[in-house]
Amino acid sequence: METYEKGREEYQRRYGKLKDYISSLKTKDTSEITKFDSSDFDLTKLQARLADQAEKEKFEENIIGSTDIVQQVNHDFNVLVYGIGSKIELLEKAMKELMESNPQSYFFVLKGFKPLVNMKMFLQKMGEVLKIDSHVRNSEQIIKCIENTPQSIIIIAHSIDGRHLLNEQAQKLLGQLSNCPNVRMACSFDNYRYPMICKIQRAFFQCVHTNRPYVQEILQIFEDQVGKQKQEEGLWYVLSSMTQKQKNIVYYFAGKVLESRDGLNFQDLYDVLSDEMIVSSKIQLKDNLKELMDHKIIIEKGGKYTMQYSNTILQELSQKFDEVIKQ
Repeated sequence: METYEKGREEYQRRYGKLKDYISSLKTKDTSEITKFDSSDFDLTKLQARLADQAEKEKFEENIIGSTDIVQQVNHDFNVLVYGIGSKIELLEKAMKELMESNPQSYFFVLKGFKPLVNMKMFLQKMGEVLKIDSHVRNSEQIIKCIENTPQSIIIIAHSIDGRHLLNEQAQKLLGQLSNCPNVRMACSFDNYRYPMICKIQRAFFQCVHTNRPYVQEILQIFEDQVGKQKQEEGLWYVLSSMTQKQKNIVYYFAGKVLESRDGLNFQDLYDVLSDEMIVSSKIQLKDNLKELMDHKIIIEKGGKYTMQYSNTILQELSQKFDEVIKQ
């Protein structure tokens, strides 16, 4: 035990004080155990601890590496941070410092750890803030418009190796965006294979071991999973009380939304549904749409009708239509 204590003290002297799990377990007086050493896995209590401002400030005091990130971004590099531990607090601290040194710049935050985030949605939001013509909906065209804007833009991208950002198209768009002369990026990733598919230009890779727990990332995944489960249960419950015609509209339209998240305007929706002989008149379609929109199964967005369910749910709905056709 004496050898262990000496080794532990030497490690902490060289690399800084880390959370000491073994000593915490040996401590009999629970008041001596820090909040972050608690074995209480209640998510609500954990969020409450992290929301405590004094604790958060104390938590940020030991964050190192943000200065290097700021320097590289200010020298027009796109910084990609990797290493052990969550890098959310690190990039947030870097963003605060960048805001001070770049007061005229526009800042955008991309949270790749969110399951429903995608590049198309992110670029459209950028277009809205930068007041790019709303008729420009194509992602590559939006990037060209961003490149031609006079504004300086800084993007803070958490987890660019998130599940919905790993596809080839998303990485291609990230690469094109990073190549804009007025755009600079500070990103984080954890997958050691990510550099093999990375297309980000002017990239500066920086290793920072924060040793922080992946609290926000895990909480987000947990909340989204619970939200999806409730959303799916509610959908099937509402559909069970609807007419077969209304169900067929939902089943068929789900397949169309899978093809394009932009959705269809009323005339196009009527045309495809009448071709499938699901509706026979526009009045009939309007009446059924009103019911479906009251339950928010179908929504209207920008003059077009669409659905906001995950691809998994949309696929299940679309398969239901195939089953109806076979009957």
